[in-house]
Amino acid sequence: MDINQSKENETMNFPCTHCGICCKNISNIAELKEFDKGNGICKHLNLQSNACEIYDTRPEICRVDVSFEKVYRKFFSKSEFYALNISACEALQAINKFN
Repeated sequence: MDINQSKENETMNFPCTHCGICCKNISNIAELKEFDKGNGICKHLNLQSNACEIYDTRPEICRVDVSFEKVYRKFFSKSEFYALNISACEALQAINKFN
């Protein structure tokens, strides 16, 4: 890892909009099977506020930064990993006609 990538990894945080769309589409995520209400929506998502009711103790797979550090940093730079996650988020928003 070069010095610029190291600086990038220290200063970037995932730009989540807290729209809740990812929490409404967990049916195909094996690690979240026990959280699925049976309709693809996480049982810990407050549907009125789109807030995670277990935010501070949510699983690592729900934490983009932790997932990057523990698994994906050997495959992508942080900006590449964020771009992939943003793309997935935008695709989910489009599929679900999220405004």
